[in-house]
Amino acid sequence: MVVQGTSTGGDLGANHFDIAMPGGGVGLFDGCSRQFGGLPGAQYGGISSIGQCDSFPSALKPGCKWRFNWFQNADNPTFTFKQVQCPAEIVAKSGCKRSDDGIFPPAPSGGSPTTTSTGTTTTSTAQNPGNTGGAGCTAQKWSQCGGIGYSGCSRCISGTTCQVSNPYYSQCL
Repeated sequence: MVVQGTSTGGDLGANHFDIAMPGGGVGLFDGCSRQFGGLPGAQYGGISSIGQCDSFPSALKPGCKWRFNWFQNADNPTFTFKQVQCPAEIVAKSGCKRSDDGIFPPAPSGGSPTTTSTGTTTTSTAQNPGNTGGAGCTAQKWSQCGGIGYSGCSRCISGTTCQVSNPYYSQCL
């Protein structure tokens, strides 16, 4: 799965990002309620059953049902991710592109499925919003571990090494 990370909120920790999806809650800033006039469910965590998707505006129903059918209603799943260039198809829909997008490797067009602790299957990777800590923390496999201007974790998890891709990007492989 490839997602576009456009911001991180003050309520997010290191290596944590939110995936905004219909039915998943409106979070700290709640732009969806302003856009759609209010949505059912808890601010954090959203609704609790696929049947509640029927109460959403028609434009949001397919995404809400995806949350339960594909994403298996996971809440804060754990999975391995890496930062990649945002695919043109996503940029065209969102109108957003990071100014440093070109320093990251291209997003894979496929990939070997990986299973999270919640049973959710993903077929590629998600955007990494960044991490902090320098040499005092450990970067996970596939995470960035160095490069010009990088200030995140520089020590890689056991079994991986920090490999230079270009002057601006090194990755735990």
